[in-house]
Amino acid sequence: MASLIALGAFLFLDIEKKKEPIVWDLDLQTLKYKDLSFEKQSTFQGDRYYTSFSKDGKSYRYRASTAVPNIFQEFEELKMHGLYALEGEVRKEFPEDLFGESEESRCVELMPVSEDSFRLCAANKDRNGKLFAVANRPSNEGEAYLIAKYTMDRLDSDRTSFLERRVFLYPTASSTLEMEVTLLSGLSDADNSQFPYSVHLHRKEKQQKDAGPMMIWVDESGNEAEAQFSNPLDTVIRQFQIKFFSFEYEQNVKELWDSAEPLLEAKMTAGIDGKAVETMSVEVRKPGVSFEVQGEDLLLMNSPALDGVQAIDRETVKRTIGYIKGLQAIAPSRPMPVNSNPGQPRPGAP
Repeated sequence: MASLIALGAFLFLDIEKKKEPIVWDLDLQTLKYKDLSFEKQSTFQGDRYYTSFSKDGKSYRYRASTAVPNIFQEFEELKMHGLYALEGEVRKEFPEDLFGESEESRCVELMPVSEDSFRLCAANKDRNGKLFAVANRPSNEGEAYLIAKYTMDRLDSDRTSFLERRVFLYPTASSTLEMEVTLLSGLSDADNSQFPYSVHLHRKEKQQKDAGPMMIWVDESGNEAEAQFSNPLDTVIRQFQIKFFSFEYEQNVKELWDSAEPLLEAKMTAGIDGKAVETMSVEVRKPGVSFEVQGEDLLLMNSPALDGVQAIDRETVKRTIGYIKGLQAIAPSRPMPVNSNPGQPRPGAP
C-alpha cells in the first residue's frame, strides 16, 4: 500500500499486545449513527433487532433486516488492519475535535451491555479501502486503527435496507406444518366466487412404493391436496412483505384499515421435525378508496408481527387468491366452513 509507505513518520505500536487482529470483543446493545438507531434485544428465543429513526418530526421503529445483525457483529468484533499511535501524521488525519461532528470524519456511538457508551470515529480519507479510526474508550486511548472502509460505508445505505419487509420470519430450519387460509371477498365486484371459503391443510409424510417418503399436503378429512396449488400457496404467503413503509407515503393507513373490506386471513404454523414451534397470522383488507404509492395500487395488511398496518402489493395477493380458488375448484363438494359466530356474519358473506 504505497500511500501507507509514504507515511514514514507513523509510529507503529507493538501489535504483539493484541493477541487477535480485532480492536475489541464487545456485547453491544445499541448502535447509533446520525438519525439511525439499531437495537438488539436478547431473549431465550434468540436475539431480536430493531431499527429506529425520525423523519419530519415523527419517530418510527421497525423490525430490523438481516443487515443489522451483520452490522452488530462487525462492530462487536471490530477487525483492524493496522495499529498506530495517535500522533504525528496519523493525528493530522482527523479533525481538531476527534469525536465531534465533522465533514472530515464519521462517528458511530456504541453502547455495550456492561460498560459505558463511547464513540468510534473514522477519518473519511480512503486508504486503499481502509480508514483510520479512533475510539474515546479508556482502554483504547492513544491508539488509531486501520479498519475496512465498508464498515462505515454500509451505515450510509438507504434506510429501508435496514428494515425487515417480510411478514413471517420462520425460525431457523423450520417449514410450514399447517396453514389455514380464508378467502373473505374478491378483489373485484365482478368476482362471483363463494365467500367465505377456507383452506385448512396439514403436512403429512407419504410413503412411495419405489422411492423414499415425500411430504404432501392433506385437508382435514385426510384427502391429499393438489400440489400444484397447495405448494405455491404456502410459498406465496411466506413471501408476503411490506411494499412501502408508512414513512414513504402520507395516507393514514389506520383510518383506511378501519373502513376497508376484509379480503383474506392466513394462519401459518411453523414446525421443525414435525413439531410445531410457532404460529403466525396475517389479515389483508381492500381499502374502500384508492390507495396508491408511487403509481402502485396497494392493499392493506396487519399482523401481530408487524408494526401496525402496512402496505402490500396487489399482485402478491392476487396470486394467493388464485391458488385458493384452484383448490376450491377441484373440491366443489367440500362443505363450507361454519361461521364461528352466527350472530355476526363475516363481511363479504352472501
